[in-house]
Amino acid sequence: MSWCIESAIVRGEIDNTTPGRTTGRLWLIHQAEPIELILEGDCWRDLAGTVLTFRNPQPDESLAAPELSNPQMGLVGDMTASLKRKVYKDCSNPEQQQDFTWLNHLSLEWFDQVNGRVVIETPLFEMALSDSHWQQTAAEELSQQKRNLDAMRDYVCTFLQREANLDLWADDNVDEFTWEKRFQESDRMTEVYGEIFEKYIDDADAQQKQAYAMGLDQLFDDASELADLDLRDDELISAPEDTWGKDFNLDEIDDDELHGFKVHPLQRKAHDLAMEAMDFCADEMDQAEALGKLCSLLLQVASKLAGALNFNSEEFGQETGYILASLKRCLHWQNDAIASCHELLQMSVTRDEEQALLKIRTAIFEIRDQITELRREFKQN
Repeated sequence: MSWCIESAIVRGEIDNTTPGRTTGRLWLIHQAEPIELILEGDCWRDLAGTVLTFRNPQPDESLAAPELSNPQMGLVGDMTASLKRKVYKDCSNPEQQQDFTWLNHLSLEWFDQVNGRVVIETPLFEMALSDSHWQQTAAEELSQQKRNLDAMRDYVCTFLQREANLDLWADDNVDEFTWEKRFQESDRMTEVYGEIFEKYIDDADAQQKQAYAMGLDQLFDDASELADLDLRDDELISAPEDTWGKDFNLDEIDDDELHGFKVHPLQRKAHDLAMEAMDFCADEMDQAEALGKLCSLLLQVASKLAGALNFNSEEFGQETGYILASLKRCLHWQNDAIASCHELLQMSVTRDEEQALLKIRTAIFEIRDQITELRREFKQN
């Protein structure tokens, strides 16, 4: 969605010596001429009034240069060289997630008229700062930060195509093609929220800013006044307390029932296959990226089948269009999972690994065939 270009930066400069105007130049890998920046707005106080020069000590020459329009024209976002970020000592170990340190990050964000949001964020660049040509007050900085948040909100609204999708959810019992459009909107929502969550995760007002950027104004009395936002965690929408931390085991459920919902045999089979792949991942090839992708795809299939096929016939049943669109998505994920199996088979080093992968691939083919048959039945009915 956004352009995160720090790995492709060789060097650059940001000039905010004129109030209300920020310009700059970026030299990227594999490009002789720099990208020009012509932006409306100011940096944060640490950079306002100055010229910042920076250099990437280790640009990634293996990448292709990002295809950005030149010049970049639009609005500044949050531009600072003193963004505080948590840096974890061992991100791969969940037990060590409390072991972190705070580091200053260079964070340069802007909203281009063509490319949308562009971001440079890193603690690794070498930087130098000129003398300041003018001083920004605390009130001016806060005002600029509010405009930056409004720019983020506008960008999210444009990306989600909210105006075009106002009527997408208005009707009941729609066909699978309308449900696919709804799924695509949900995908965009998930993608943009992940980006918003990551941007504000270490902010003192993270929840409020995330909600405002996403357009969830109901969380505020006055969303335009960020200085007055002081909602406590218990004032935000949350799930009932007794639902947290309660795990369940599908194998322990009697009579194929889960919280009153019937568990479809195909969904159970998909779930069991995903668990088998997870066990294989832990025991044999846990460092293989393709295996992680395989497990993720199989878990997606099991989850989507649960939403489409598990139901209580007396109280609840999904629309046929929803079921057909869900099954179609599962077919695509199954095809990707088969491709991951093929990649892993090329990497397998023992006979046991090969046999386990062949067994998983065979089960994927079987589930895919059953999904295809189920789609045919629903279309006929």
